[in-house]
Amino acid sequence: MTSPQRPKPGADEPTRTVLRLIGSFAAPVVVYLVGWELVAQLVLPDVAAGGREFVINLFSVLIPFVGVLLSVYLAGIKAGRLMGGGVMAIFFLYLYTSSGVVFSWLPVALTLGGIALAVLAARYCPTLKPDLGGAFG
Repeated sequence: MTSPQRPKPGADEPTRTVLRLIGSFAAPVVVYLVGWELVAQLVLPDVAAGGREFVINLFSVLIPFVGVLLSVYLAGIKAGRLMGGGVMAIFFLYLYTSSGVVFSWLPVALTLGGIALAVLAARYCPTLKPDLGGAFG
């Protein structure tokens, strides 16, 4: 009877790479959905009526910022900026257009500002190794 062979070191690397790419693609959307749900249920009820607009505007910048940085953490700086910023911009612009929020440019500008801040701050974000930037050429 033969014993099962031990897997070679690094044999699971392609699987981990694909999972990291999928995670960095999905991270901004998941952060958006979970983040706004948490803000709506935990933060906004405790804020006075006069401060709600400020809190909503603040989280309109912070949530995309965190989503893109999570993508950078998972995929590396180059791939994370590309995937996180791209997914965030396309998802939010689609969401704003379909919901009619686009008739007010402030939410769009705040979201794009959060994405831009995250792209700038990505240089200082820790990342998983190896950087997946080479996956895009």
